[in-house]
Amino acid sequence: MPTAKTALKSIPVLLMALAFAGPLPAQQLQPGDPGYVRVQGTDPALAPPPIIAPARELIDYREEMRTFIQKISTYARQQKRNFIVAVRDPEELIIKRNLQDENIVSPARTFMRSVDALMYDNVFMGYKAVDQAPPAEIQQQILSSIDRAKRSGLPVLTMEFATKPADIDRVYRSANQRGVVAAVVSRPTSDLTDVPAYPRRPNDENPNNILSMEDVQNFLYLSDPAAMGRQDQFALKVHDTNFDLVIVDPFSGRDPLSKQAVETLKYKKLGARRLVFARMDISSAASYRYYWQPGWAEGSPGFISAPFPGDPDRYFVEYWSPGWQQVIFGNENSFLYGLIRQGYDGVLLEGMRSYLAFEGNVEVEQEFAPLALKPDN
Repeated sequence: MPTAKTALKSIPVLLMALAFAGPLPAQQLQPGDPGYVRVQGTDPALAPPPIIAPARELIDYREEMRTFIQKISTYARQQKRNFIVAVRDPEELIIKRNLQDENIVSPARTFMRSVDALMYDNVFMGYKAVDQAPPAEIQQQILSSIDRAKRSGLPVLTMEFATKPADIDRVYRSANQRGVVAAVVSRPTSDLTDVPAYPRRPNDENPNNILSMEDVQNFLYLSDPAAMGRQDQFALKVHDTNFDLVIVDPFSGRDPLSKQAVETLKYKKLGARRLVFARMDISSAASYRYYWQPGWAEGSPGFISAPFPGDPDRYFVEYWSPGWQQVIFGNENSFLYGLIRQGYDGVLLEGMRSYLAFEGNVEVEQEFAPLALKPDN
């Protein structure tokens, strides 16, 4: 039986053999032909080709993402009954758009019932840049999605990006009024390497044990434990806070956080229990992650697609591919299995919007550009 550390650091060579090329492209049908359909309100014959995907059979990329997450959730609970699955950037996944009229939507009930919580970004502050509020129309769209999620009984978190104390206070008030739990940070997600300086104590700090998402009143997100020192130093620094939920990258440099470090994170300074989640990007492969094998590159294995705009060490993946899914879950060498063995209470699944690249989004580079700091920061 492999150890937890082995589970996080090893992937069988067999995965290389599982990588496969996509199916052959279907013959193009013309309007009036039997079986001709419209996809997302456009004629397939007139739609631009996907930016990063070769011609192939029509794939519903959003539905494939929903199915992938549902499989992850099912597997996680088979391993640990109360394991929590939260999803970041879920706006288009919790609805299904009519193929003939994309303005007609219905709830994606099966998907919503498979997850435990949702996280939205920049609902109140941080639209394209730190300290920048979203346009009213954009904000209303996000709030409508949040309301839909809450009506389905899902707890909602938000990540907000602001530096001015007055703006931070206003964001927390707005989030409380909407019944969502916010974290306001001063830098883009990839640079969150310390506890926010303001406010000095967590918003809505409380001494209670946190046993479920419904108990969470505040949270902390940290993207690079190594920036806070050795693993024991990092764990003690976070332990010395009273956040209800801590979301961390499960690696400190090249090494996974130890079970001892994860266990230390599970307790507030006051001594009460809290939740600890690992963040997990399920739709991109990074050459600096433990699963990357010698010889891997764009197109090899077949599920590795084009590099991210501005980030050549990270690649889009064909997340519907069985080869990639076996990297993520389903066996003792998978990413998710290792996280569960390390003692995490749950995961935050990230990378939900990568379906846009496969759909041929003409603004894909802007969509995946990192959040910017405004010039005066």
